[in-house]
Amino acid sequence: MTLSIFDVKFDTLDSGGSTDGERIALRDLEGSVVVMVAAEYVASIDTQNGTTDAVRVTIHDISGSKTYEDQLIFARVIVNGLKEKVGTPVLGIVSKGKAKPGKSSPWILTTATEAQKAAAAEYMGSL
Repeated sequence: MTLSIFDVKFDTLDSGGSTDGERIALRDLEGSVVVMVAAEYVASIDTQNGTTDAVRVTIHDISGSKTYEDQLIFARVIVNGLKEKVGTPVLGIVSKGKAKPGKSSPWILTTATEAQKAAAAEYMGSL
């Protein structure tokens, strides 16, 4: 049975041990197992590259044992997956998807292994 990353749910826990105001880019998390918890979907944010949608998330970097609060994610595939999952912890591996012709590879979350799911549950339980 194949699970979509957006079908994997954890009990919602308080996020202690966070990094105060530290910012993290998805490129810095590539290959990392993460649990993302969207706090809100933000439609139509004006950026230097135009208007786009985003999600404000807490990122629990399971691989790095660190939590990043109040992060804005603009990656379209991740935004589209998380906007309907506000408040629900979502587990995945930060990865690059397949690029369409003339486009760059999108940031995606791929499905974690059973061992990675267990590590995520242990980390989230320690907060």
